[in-house]
Amino acid sequence: MDKHVLLIDDDPIFHIIFTRMIKKVYPSLNVNSSLNGKIGLEYLNKNYNINDQYIILLDINMPIHNGWQFLDGIKKKGIMQNNNITIFVVTSSTDLDDIKRAKSYGFVKDTLSKPLSVDSLNHVLKPLIN
Repeated sequence: MDKHVLLIDDDPIFHIIFTRMIKKVYPSLNVNSSLNGKIGLEYLNKNYNINDQYIILLDINMPIHNGWQFLDGIKKKGIMQNNNITIFVVTSSTDLDDIKRAKSYGFVKDTLSKPLSVDSLNHVLKPLIN
């Protein structure tokens, strides 16, 4: 069983920083980056394995295919029923409607505020390490 972290965010700096942080602390994890939800869905369509574990850190406000579109797409795909994907919405938005909407997706584990700390990143990745 492989363990994957998928970063879906339109900020390339976010990808660089968090990929380095994750690889430094958890070198055995596979880290993949997508600059929008469409690329994230394409990655899962090509690489998803029912026997693997996935943590997805998802931004909401992105061009081309935003976080809501990603969540709707993954719901439609039906793979959330396998219980091997954990999604955290990571956003700089302070809009309570965004937070409420994210929680309305039963498969979103939690919403986290940017910037992420090392402690919050460790908390998020804990299911992959145990």
